[in-house]
Amino acid sequence: MPKKKDMNSLLRLCLNSIAANMKELWAKDYVQNYVEEYNFLYIMGPFDHLTGSLVQELLKILVDANQMTRAYLHLLLVPHLSELSLGGCATIVSNPICQLISTRCKNLTFLDLHNCKRIHPSCLVDMVEILPGLRKVNFSGTQCNTPVLVALGLNCTALRDLDISDCRMVTSVGLLYLAYDPLRGVTTGSRLQRLVATDIDSKESTYSVEAIVFLLLSLTQLEYLEHNCLVDACYSIATLNFGTQDCFAKKEGFPSLSELVQLRMNDSKRTISLNLRRMLEVEIGLLDSLVPLSEKVVEASIKCGSTLKSGWEQLLWPNLNQLTLQHCGTHFLALEELLPVLENLGPNLRYLSIQDFCFIHGSTIGHILTLCSNLAVFHCHLECIETNRVLDVGDEEDDDLSVLAMKHHLPRMKEFILRFPDNCSSLPAETRVAIKMALVSLLKGSSKLEKLLLLRLPFSLDKIFFKVFKETSFALRSLHTMSLAHSGVSVDTAFQLLNEDNQLSHLDLSYCQDISRKDYEQLKRMINKKKFDMHITWK
Repeated sequence: MPKKKDMNSLLRLCLNSIAANMKELWAKDYVQNYVEEYNFLYIMGPFDHLTGSLVQELLKILVDANQMTRAYLHLLLVPHLSELSLGGCATIVSNPICQLISTRCKNLTFLDLHNCKRIHPSCLVDMVEILPGLRKVNFSGTQCNTPVLVALGLNCTALRDLDISDCRMVTSVGLLYLAYDPLRGVTTGSRLQRLVATDIDSKESTYSVEAIVFLLLSLTQLEYLEHNCLVDACYSIATLNFGTQDCFAKKEGFPSLSELVQLRMNDSKRTISLNLRRMLEVEIGLLDSLVPLSEKVVEASIKCGSTLKSGWEQLLWPNLNQLTLQHCGTHFLALEELLPVLENLGPNLRYLSIQDFCFIHGSTIGHILTLCSNLAVFHCHLECIETNRVLDVGDEEDDDLSVLAMKHHLPRMKEFILRFPDNCSSLPAETRVAIKMALVSLLKGSSKLEKLLLLRLPFSLDKIFFKVFKETSFALRSLHTMSLAHSGVSVDTAFQLLNEDNQLSHLDLSYCQDISRKDYEQLKRMINKKKFDMHITWK
């Protein structure tokens, strides 16, 4: 049966009690007498006796309940905090709050101020200069600008993870200060491993690609870089084609790209090797240039055109375990075209997403699951081939699922999403049966499956679930999220899901035409009667 409502732990009950009594007890005296005072170096109070992790949990409870106030924040900014996340109450985080953080919380290693737009850049600079131990910082959506990046580069040498996405005052060229100090003419020694810098530059920068080239060559430990120009920058390094932009920042005191290349180049092989682990939105024609440059990549998304040249699967990164394949051409590209690359990489993949390919043979999905037996996540959004021929649709009641063509043992599968297009209303009988059998085999062989989305499937799912539950006692035992939106499923199957042993907390039956409002109300009554901790959606 779906998971019943949990009893809170004693610790959680205590924290909830503190949160509920903040106004009338814990913060009452401070609010009445001292809240306008900002010069308290330290406030003695009950929160001194809570560990930093418990104070952070109490902050989260207050934020989630929309109860956080300026006074509460004053009291909870205790010296022993090592992590602080205030993005959820951004509207009350101001310059004075920022100054309090700088004064009191000098042991912080993680600071999240995303969307705290009220903090002036100069306050961010002052705070960063006082908190050299920061290892992870999220300033996304703030007034972060170039001086803040200068301060981060010079003072936070322990920084490993930085998110400055959606900071419109940051320019791509300003990113250079994270890696290099032009006043002293030396690198900052940054050991940054992850940088998120999407949606920066209020105006389009002339040197965005060159700036990312500079970062890639300077930050030797950089593994994850999110920026719109990453692929172009990597291609520029691979071809060493800098042209007239080689000295784009020379006037500001930064070295040329050619100088950085010489410093980064392997002396024996005369090659450059980047430390990147992720490469997204790579056109298939660039693989032969980018793969040798970044051989450590384990996560990639590939944009495929209308045709795939022979042998392209041999060009991919050898250590990939997360792969997205997206069809971007104007003509249909069959799912079957991907089998060679999956035969090569399949056993290593933990994540596979296939977008906008069409299918010809229903058995292909089952074949893919067989090739990729170690998947934890599988997403497949299909397109249908338009055809003028008359399809042998047959009667669904005659579909025979008694013999499975393939048995899929997917012990790591936790998330499975299969989506058909809006315009696919029916399938040939042979194709339909093959897909049904693949789904039966999947559901029977994936004991750790937690999330299942079967969207717009153009056939009934009743027989599939009936067979799975009849033949496997432990099927879907770990399931907590399921969506059958726009698919064919009866209320009997929905009731069966509620009666089986699982962890179901969310069931989406939106636009399931075989389920009426009356059926929906009956399902809700059963959920309430049995006190399931579960949300059901229907419309």
